[in-house]
Amino acid sequence: MNNSQLAFFQGQQNKTYVLPRLKQLPIQEHPTSRVAQDSDACSLAELLAVIIGGSTQIEIADRLLAQFNTIQKIAQAHANEISSIPGITNLTALRLKAALALGRKLLQPEDERPAIHSPLDAAQILMPMLAHREQEYLIVMTLDTRNRMLDVSEIYHGSLNSSMVRVGELFKPALQRNAAGILVAHNHPSGDPTPSPEDITVTRAIVQAGKLLDVSVLDHMVIGLSKWSSLKEKNLGF
Repeated sequence: MNNSQLAFFQGQQNKTYVLPRLKQLPIQEHPTSRVAQDSDACSLAELLAVIIGGSTQIEIADRLLAQFNTIQKIAQAHANEISSIPGITNLTALRLKAALALGRKLLQPEDERPAIHSPLDAAQILMPMLAHREQEYLIVMTLDTRNRMLDVSEIYHGSLNSSMVRVGELFKPALQRNAAGILVAHNHPSGDPTPSPEDITVTRAIVQAGKLLDVSVLDHMVIGLSKWSSLKEKNLGF
């Protein structure tokens, strides 16, 4: 063995192997055990660790929180951003996104087909979907003859303006579901739900198209961070 080989061998011997933190904990202190005992008492890091899984789940959960700081920012992040964290695969990133989406659905009304009798009824469904988004999302809620929700479809997302919105696209979900009406909504990432002049222009075009297609346009709502606006209520574009 020459000097360089000997030096490498001695260096390898001197390395200290650190056990993953999961293996250093008693079984009852593992995140999975903690969740089984009382999930409400678990820290955010513990809950994330259970979803991540694996022997280094605690370290990876810590990295995730160090990168994004809050659960809200993790929810806003794209799956590709999450999977850029060392130790998080694409599949794990999708599991995290799915778990957070389930949490948002938990905030929605229990009735599988809630009826929309007022802008407030719609806002209770739309706020958990749109309020936290960093990009602008345009969605269509399809409704039956009793204004009960059939489905919610995402039409566009990104930086939107009136020239990008094809009014015909908004009515595709209604025609596919044979819906009696639609409710259009989009968010303002700024958090201010005040309708813009473009919002009013688009609303006017949507209402006119609805009359031609015999599909009622119940409302166009703008969702902010903690507030919302109804263009129908404000008589803007209707």
